[in-house]
Amino acid sequence: MSIGAGFDEIIEAERAYAPADLFEVNSMLSHEERLLLHWATRAGNTSPDAVIDGGCFLGGSTLALGSGVLARGGWLPSSEVHAYDLFVYSQENEKDWVPEGFPFGFGESTLPVFEHQVRTVRPLITLHAGDIRAERWGDAPISVCFVDIAKSWDTGDAVWREFFPALVPGRSLVIQQDLVHWGHPWCAIVMELLADRFEYLGWVWYSSAVYRCVRSVDAADLPSSLLTKLSTAEMLALLDRAADRFGEPFAGSLRLSGAVVLGAHREYQAARDRVDEVRARYTTEMIPYIDEGYAYLDAWIDAVEAGTMAVR
Repeated sequence: MSIGAGFDEIIEAERAYAPADLFEVNSMLSHEERLLLHWATRAGNTSPDAVIDGGCFLGGSTLALGSGVLARGGWLPSSEVHAYDLFVYSQENEKDWVPEGFPFGFGESTLPVFEHQVRTVRPLITLHAGDIRAERWGDAPISVCFVDIAKSWDTGDAVWREFFPALVPGRSLVIQQDLVHWGHPWCAIVMELLADRFEYLGWVWYSSAVYRCVRSVDAADLPSSLLTKLSTAEMLALLDRAADRFGEPFAGSLRLSGAVVLGAHREYQAARDRVDEVRARYTTEMIPYIDEGYAYLDAWIDAVEAGTMAVR
């Protein structure tokens, strides 16, 4: 079974251009996703426009994007890579990604590891440490916008509205890392909502979907809040459309994400029914790790209904 669609040949060919350290640094990204990012800045869009690395954690995505810029060759212009993150360890399990010899502490800075892992591309990088919802981009054109920071409804709203208007029709690429995933429905919803502004190019494992901007995006094209401005029915319809676009069996991940939409709108029994419907149809043999989604959402729906977990 081919995992991901549309980029198999491109990803395999990109290995010839990728430096060894691309696969040696600790990162939550798959090797295929790292090669995708390398291709995006090396050949996907070689303009000198800025590159956005939205959510870089320990620098795996930053290294891939920056290495792609460096691999363009001397006759092609360089691009600045803008790396956005809190640069703070926020979960105890993030310790698993910290290289040997580096300290780890909940609430402490990730910058020592980040700086070590991106040292070969550091001159290209501008750091933006803090809450991306408070950032203001302006109108400088963006060549590649990698989004791995939209872990909540409100963060996603801020990212789309701040950065998408700076995309250049016919050139700019958007890579949504969490799109083919059961836990982040807003990523698929926004791209389907803007389907007339983007050309879908394909996706790679684990969950990165790739689009090219074909028409300009204005902030006015986007609701101020997907969660409050779109109805449950509208969101589920957009997720169904995305599921059809990505095809089987991974359409199951997008259908499962509908439970997040239903739970966020306090339709708890409907959310449980959605999980059960998908669970009856898709196994972990069909979609690797989908069982983790079932277990997480079973607990998440109960927690949201009980008021012990907030919807953000």
